[in-house]
Amino acid sequence: MRHSYSSRPSLLKRGADFFRKDYESNELTINYIRYIGLWGHPLYYLLCAFVFPQPYESFELRFASAITFIPILFQRQFSERSRPLLMIYWYLWLTFTFPVIFTFLMLMNNFSGLWLVAETVMLFVFIIFITNYYFLAFLFVSGIFIAYAGFVLHTGSHLVITMEIIEYFVSIPVAILLGLLVNATNKKGALAQEKNTVLQSLAGSIAHEMRNPLGQIRHCLYSIQNLLPQVKPEECDKPIGKEKLESLYERVARGQLAVKRGVQVIDMVLSEVREMPIGPESFTYLSAERIIRNALDEFGYESEQDRRRVHFVAKEAFVFYINETLFVFVLFNLLKNALFYFKTHPDSEIMVRLETGKRYNYLYFRDSGPGISAEALPNIFDSFYTKGKTAGTGLGLAYCKRIMTAFGGGISCESIEGEYTEFMLSFPVISEQEMHIYTERVIAMGLADFQGKRLLIVDDEALYRIILKKYLAPLNMTIDEAVDGDNALQLMSVSRYDLVIMDLNMPVMGGYEAVERLRRGEAGPESCSVPVVAHSSESVMVARSKSENAGMQAFIAKPCSQAELISSLRSVLDTIPVRKHPESPFLGRKVLLVDDSALNRDLLAMYLRDAGIEVTVSDNGGQALEILRSQDFELLITDIHMPGMDGLELTRRIRSSRNQRLCGLPVIGLSGAIEEEAAAKNAGMNEFRIKTDSPNLLLASIGRQLSFPESNPLTENTVSTHSHSAKVAPMYGLSSSENEELFRIFHEEFRDTPACLRRALEENDTVSLKELAHKLKGSAAILGFISLSKAAEELEMHCRSGRTGDQAVMVQRIIEALAELSAKKT
Repeated sequence: MRHSYSSRPSLLKRGADFFRKDYESNELTINYIRYIGLWGHPLYYLLCAFVFPQPYESFELRFASAITFIPILFQRQFSERSRPLLMIYWYLWLTFTFPVIFTFLMLMNNFSGLWLVAETVMLFVFIIFITNYYFLAFLFVSGIFIAYAGFVLHTGSHLVITMEIIEYFVSIPVAILLGLLVNATNKKGALAQEKNTVLQSLAGSIAHEMRNPLGQIRHCLYSIQNLLPQVKPEECDKPIGKEKLESLYERVARGQLAVKRGVQVIDMVLSEVREMPIGPESFTYLSAERIIRNALDEFGYESEQDRRRVHFVAKEAFVFYINETLFVFVLFNLLKNALFYFKTHPDSEIMVRLETGKRYNYLYFRDSGPGISAEALPNIFDSFYTKGKTAGTGLGLAYCKRIMTAFGGGISCESIEGEYTEFMLSFPVISEQEMHIYTERVIAMGLADFQGKRLLIVDDEALYRIILKKYLAPLNMTIDEAVDGDNALQLMSVSRYDLVIMDLNMPVMGGYEAVERLRRGEAGPESCSVPVVAHSSESVMVARSKSENAGMQAFIAKPCSQAELISSLRSVLDTIPVRKHPESPFLGRKVLLVDDSALNRDLLAMYLRDAGIEVTVSDNGGQALEILRSQDFELLITDIHMPGMDGLELTRRIRSSRNQRLCGLPVIGLSGAIEEEAAAKNAGMNEFRIKTDSPNLLLASIGRQLSFPESNPLTENTVSTHSHSAKVAPMYGLSSSENEELFRIFHEEFRDTPACLRRALEENDTVSLKELAHKLKGSAAILGFISLSKAAEELEMHCRSGRTGDQAVMVQRIIEALAELSAKKT
């Protein structure tokens, strides 16, 4: 039988989920009450009818309660799917057994002393059993009403409320108060237990989800080691060979993707726990077919055989409005779950296909694996739910649901156990008008950057050169063409270009060789630093790594839309490809760099000086303000978080200065968290950069500010180039000796950090813990110590939230990571 489940449930489905979860929280109570539910009322009948005779008793009501309890005795036999109905029955039985029977018998016995006490106890117990206050009030009032209706029907008269009856119920408020107090205490204990369970699941999630990317990294490093020549004198001078070189590039690219995947997993877990919203700030319009093809190519399959069992059909392609990183995470999660069963189901395959619709477009992901049972299917999108995988924790699909909801669509699942599982991902249809408006906006933003610039298109395909020229025509640029790399070098030797779009595979001379020669100055010193964007239909995973190593600044896959092309070109227009060049546009420009981390200061200052910038450094905002008042600078680059006067306060002081030169000084803010961008804008900073951004992007920002000093501070229309995902540490192009020096500075600067963390933890000094974590986070990220950076970020966020629990665990994790790095150094 076919079963399906959607991540956007109906009202009926939400009600069923509520009762299912309510059953889980009340399962222990139901198990205990079985010992008294069956014989409780019959025993009281014997006591009240024979031992302590009462004016009125009801054999029928007493034994009706016992008989109706019989289905609850077999509650463990009920399927998971029928548990919502069981919970409804449970509440009806409680209402009948307690307020209906007790109140009716109290009324029939004319408020006798025994029944007044029984009614008070009944109310207390009823409150304890029903933890939801809305249900409690509704069911109690309903039970009282039914009991009174039965009393009227049985006696033919209404109850006359007298002062004596009112006095009987003086103890009722006390019973209600005590019942609510016990209920609240039970809830608090249940929440604590649930939190403990979630934290255990969270730890399991991190361990389980990180196992795959770490295993891929280990496999890549092992493969690279096998490809390297042996350490023998006769082997050292032998060329590696083209085939081995290609394999090395592929292994490096896969290792980089595995690191990226690991960072995404950490971000996913933290975002899910913190319930951080996924905003549209980083969304863009992309080709579904191209993104899916690239993702399926980049996925780390265990074998080529597994890769061949994954098929993609794109007969109906469409454009969607997404964040590429988040979407790829969803696709990778579905792939990982399906591939898990390939070993036990050797004939299973995966089919991915696209389908267009009127309101929504769809991606169908179908695998012919074991399928999902009807009982498990409704829970697969719940956080920390897993089924079938003993090492799994099920966090992935819950986060996938959040991502798809943020995209304006949804995710649902249909399955026949033993035959197949099919996920359906829906995306809102992008109208032609919406796409046109977006493209026009991209063109308008690009026009200010590109107007009057000169661009060279290098491609052996005349048709594609025509398409590119058409895409770029609205930007009012001068565009030249070259048919291969040799032709491009000839043109660049006589003309100065602001940007080059380079195909990679061309006759005579390909793009890789052309750019390598360009960087060596074979086209003249003026052209050796021109930014180059690789534009190719090669495998994205390998080509991106190879083009970067050749000296190119970005990679754009063929084909692409006009908006994608212009946006990508804008991001690299002002980048500086090489560190040292005699005709640097930054030569002699004076910049003040402020950062409390010695490592960050030395690293950035080294890079800026290599670009020809005269850099003065400061380690705090107060000192920087005094330097600015006594010396002239063209630009300020400041860390946002520093002890004492931070970057935000420093910027506010500058903007409020009566000194016209000082108040108009361009300011670029640096931080380890994208969330700081709004604060930077409010303080008056002109631009904002993430510390783990490529240094070329920082140079691009510097170029904009030094070329256009009148530029306004950040506005609401600022287009952010950052994503919410943390980035892999950028390649700074430093020599091995320079890298060694940076690592040495890092270890010296943070040698005493473990002791400082322990002392702050012992003294419960949350402020110091936060400052230490923040400083460590940025420095670790810059050097590529991603796990350490994320651990420090987690502690910093924990301290910022005002919580103190689990700090010891987080501190210990940081100390262990630092110790591991120190051990590797030695």
